[in-house]
Amino acid sequence: MRRLVGIVFVLCVLAPISAEGQMMKRTDALWARTVPPGTLTIDGLLTEAAWAVADSALVRYDSANSFVIPGSGWKTERSGGSWNGIVTDPTYATLKFLVEGNELIVGVFVRDSSVGGGLFNECDGLLINMRDHSSGQTPAPPHEFGYMWVTESWGDPNAGNPGASPAYFGPSKDDRSTYSGSTHVFGLSSDDKNGTAVLTPDGGYSMEVRFNLGALGYDAAKPEGEIIEFTCSVYDADWQWPYTDSRFYGNRAWWQGQWGNSDTWNVGRISVRPDVTVATNPLPTLGPDLVIPNGVLHPSPVIDGQLTEDVWAKAASFRITFNDSTLRQSYPGVGRWRSGQAQPKLSGATGTPPVLDPGDAIYKYFFKEDTIYFGIDVNDQVVTSYTDYDRWDGARITMGTRDSLEKIDHVLLNRLLDVRFNTSGLVITGNYLHYLDSLGLAHAAVAMKAGTSINDPNDIDAGYTIEMAVSLRPFGYPAGRGDGVVFLGGTLFDGDKFTNAADDYGTRTWYWREHDRSSAPAWGYLDPSTLVTGIEESTPEAVPQEFLIAGNYPNPFNPATTLKYRTPAAGAVTLQVFDLLGRLVAEVDAGVQNAGVHDLRFVADGLSSGVYFYHLTLRDVRTGALLRTPTATMTLVK
Repeated sequence: MRRLVGIVFVLCVLAPISAEGQMMKRTDALWARTVPPGTLTIDGLLTEAAWAVADSALVRYDSANSFVIPGSGWKTERSGGSWNGIVTDPTYATLKFLVEGNELIVGVFVRDSSVGGGLFNECDGLLINMRDHSSGQTPAPPHEFGYMWVTESWGDPNAGNPGASPAYFGPSKDDRSTYSGSTHVFGLSSDDKNGTAVLTPDGGYSMEVRFNLGALGYDAAKPEGEIIEFTCSVYDADWQWPYTDSRFYGNRAWWQGQWGNSDTWNVGRISVRPDVTVATNPLPTLGPDLVIPNGVLHPSPVIDGQLTEDVWAKAASFRITFNDSTLRQSYPGVGRWRSGQAQPKLSGATGTPPVLDPGDAIYKYFFKEDTIYFGIDVNDQVVTSYTDYDRWDGARITMGTRDSLEKIDHVLLNRLLDVRFNTSGLVITGNYLHYLDSLGLAHAAVAMKAGTSINDPNDIDAGYTIEMAVSLRPFGYPAGRGDGVVFLGGTLFDGDKFTNAADDYGTRTWYWREHDRSSAPAWGYLDPSTLVTGIEESTPEAVPQEFLIAGNYPNPFNPATTLKYRTPAAGAVTLQVFDLLGRLVAEVDAGVQNAGVHDLRFVADGLSSGVYFYHLTLRDVRTGALLRTPTATMTLVK
């Protein structure tokens, strides 16, 4: 008898994609190369050689900036005395990043024909948001840094004087040990005549701004590296020194997020590691946060809410649990800092009672052709159905579009795929999922687990399961899944009802992104070469045609995991395991094996917790040819 075996579940941190599944270069993640102490002089000129090789982001006031996905955008503030004028000299800026000691140094060059100061939204400069990891909170709260020619009282009323430097503002306004900057203007700030009788364009300005990473809980010296959560808006106002109505305007464009003191759209991820220096070439690949495996070897599931098909037993997954900070810290990348939870005060309640039955669910996922599938297994002892948002039981997937822009901020739209149920247990689809369902482009179903009733506080329920199939085409993907990049978040709603109404509560717990405007989605990749479940047990008449890994199980593991793989010919098999730096950390000789399907147990007693890459080699005993599998990923958690 033949049976299906193997599991693939990949959460990648700084992980490359195999040659069989190419992913576009990330536009929300960059490296800050490390330079020796004393390398940089903060004079605003960016003349040091290190700046020439620094990783960079381009910020533009046009639709091209909106596709620096998934959180960049642009906006007109005011133009020609109205809100609908034409911008004649739009923002065009380059941001560069280096690390010196435990300080992030941001170099900026802004191409600008009219540099100067004024009221907020009518001046030039930078509004920066770095998430504060010293707070211990999740999501990590914003910390605003302003370095602009803003003449408001909270800035510097003198910043609008000809030749003046930008003002500092934000919580660290007066603390130069936390951040400081220097600016060079190619012209004269706040004077468009530059001492002549006619308007004379400036040539723009350059800045160097130094941030103390330790003040916000970052450590650039950690051998395993650090990811700095960073966004930057570039403000641009022109031709008001003196004011010229036909040419004046104010606008801004941003990289990943627009505000300094709030959580919107996305966060840029600035990776630092002591061994990544100006001499590192090429820079290490910044891979996806989430790999969505290919279910091509399985029949498409029937969307009935049951999750009984074999594909769901093998699908990749993540878990969401209220009040489980240890679980949250295991999320990859900045997911540990962006994920979170909330318990809103219910209408009419005097407070928030203790959560007696924390929300808990496993979110499973895979794709097949142009459809992405989600299966959600919810454990819930008190299953309810209420229309009040804060009392919902149900689940949400947040998914980004690739072709539709938000009207004001010109950011790629994010869609909410909500699923809950009525008092009879029948599915209710919400937001964009309801629209897609009406067009036959998505399907969802809910099934109650055995022994579960709805809105009965006198019993103990088991929970429910949700199943979704969503076409990628309405999200702007061409046939064939496009470039395979997808932006995802997951939210679990858990409303519990008790015989004593004062004990009632509702919670929301989310993985990466809570809703369509919050930051930040997981950068996912629909990888055609990563299979949900790989291969059938071989039989004499069914010899494998490829040398392929089907995955390892369990994954994550401690301390042992079993690899499943297939060999197309007899040969000597060797397992090689590498750390994130590409160093060989383990090698296992599996001996000579016949063609077929095999297991190999790997014990990682001598390794520390983390993500590891591995592949197998096969020396064909007949031809002597050396074969190698694509690289796979395993996660050790001790």
